[in-house]
Amino acid sequence: MDFNRNRDPESLVNYKNLKEKLEKAISKVRKTTDTREAKGYLIEVQNAFKGLKLVREDREELYTRLQQYFAEINKKVENEKVAWETEAMENYTLIKNKVDEAVFLASHPKDIDVTWNYLLEVQGLFKGVKLMREHREALYSRLQEAFDKLKSLREIQKAGIESESSQSFPHLKKMVDDAVAEVNKVDDRGIAREILIKAQTEVREARLLKEHRDELIRKIQEAFENVNNKYEEDAEKYRIESEANYLRLKPRVVNISQQANETVEFFKIRNEVKEIQAEMRETKLLRENREELHAMLQEAFETLNIRQDEEQGSFRHDAHENYVRLKALVRDGLKQAEESHEYKETREFLIKIQSEFKGIKLIKEQREELYARLQTAFDILSKRVDEYFHEKKKNWEVKMQYRISSLDSEIFALNESLDQDFESLQELEDHLDIIESSGKDTGMELGLKARISSSRISIQKKEIQIRQMTDEMNDLKNKLGTA
Repeated sequence: MDFNRNRDPESLVNYKNLKEKLEKAISKVRKTTDTREAKGYLIEVQNAFKGLKLVREDREELYTRLQQYFAEINKKVENEKVAWETEAMENYTLIKNKVDEAVFLASHPKDIDVTWNYLLEVQGLFKGVKLMREHREALYSRLQEAFDKLKSLREIQKAGIESESSQSFPHLKKMVDDAVAEVNKVDDRGIAREILIKAQTEVREARLLKEHRDELIRKIQEAFENVNNKYEEDAEKYRIESEANYLRLKPRVVNISQQANETVEFFKIRNEVKEIQAEMRETKLLRENREELHAMLQEAFETLNIRQDEEQGSFRHDAHENYVRLKALVRDGLKQAEESHEYKETREFLIKIQSEFKGIKLIKEQREELYARLQTAFDILSKRVDEYFHEKKKNWEVKMQYRISSLDSEIFALNESLDQDFESLQELEDHLDIIESSGKDTGMELGLKARISSSRISIQKKEIQIRQMTDEMNDLKNKLGTA
């Protein structure tokens, strides 16, 4: 009842309407982050006071509350201005250093094109960055002066290159023409390429205009293509001739292989084998055809030796001794392949045993038996090596997954802690605002500022730690994906 005692009906209605309008404006202010927009809401309410009939205490109550929010917004505007100016000054310092360096390089360029590209990079730093107008204009003006100076040097350099190119080009053109003519007379592809590479190097190292350089390089490239085409033609001729030689020699080699299994004229067949081998050395053959014929002749030689030894009665005795010796070696090799973890040494031991088979006297069945067991040892070793590396990779992947999981948990915990730090910082800042607004020196202001500074440093450290952990986790995920 006392609330309305001193109010006439009009003042009471005005008070209620204005208070409702003020509450709505305050609600909008709290929701927006745009200080200009927030001020607009409050100014609209402020204008509503004009000419409005209100009891003095009602007017003071509402106006005081309105001014309180004006003060908060003004403080926020001031903070934003300070932050903007701080960032602008940091940008100014960074860009100024870059501009200083650009100005120096423009006056002392080692490579004009490289320096020009650097100036373009520095120019790009101005785009979208916060800078005070006078700073931006001063720095941009200095950078433009560096560009102008470099343009002048470019013109001077271009004039020098034009002069030097006019003098060097006739000599280099003759050198390239001579190199191309010499290459056309050379049959060795390697020598031809060396001549052209030497000419190409001289052209690239010379100071020439682009059109002069392109003309000479084009001639050299055409010569390279001619050399490659000629090589391909020669290779095709070689292939055709080699194929014809192979088709001519193979029936003779097959015939000798048959005779080696049947005839007792060992000396005669051995001489024929040697004659064909000598002929093959002087004949063009593709590598795979040469190896095939050589293997057939070698087998014929071994067949002749075995049969001749059998004829002489010594073959079986030697073969038995060789079998006993090799059998023991193969048994040791098989055992190592099944049990040893020294994979490299075991493989070398098996290869050494394999080399023992070459040219040694053995009955065919015994040779095949031992060779099959040795091959089994190779297979067992290969399988164990594959399993070893598979398990090793699997363990590595488990470790990586565990590390990723640990990082994820730590990042989550840090984010949780960071949220609490932000809440605590907000409370400290609110407390400091209240003390500063009161205008009373309570002795708590310095302590609060120290705690706020410490809290901000702690937040910054945690944010850096979160970024580092996130980068490490993404790197590990990429490695797992690649693996």
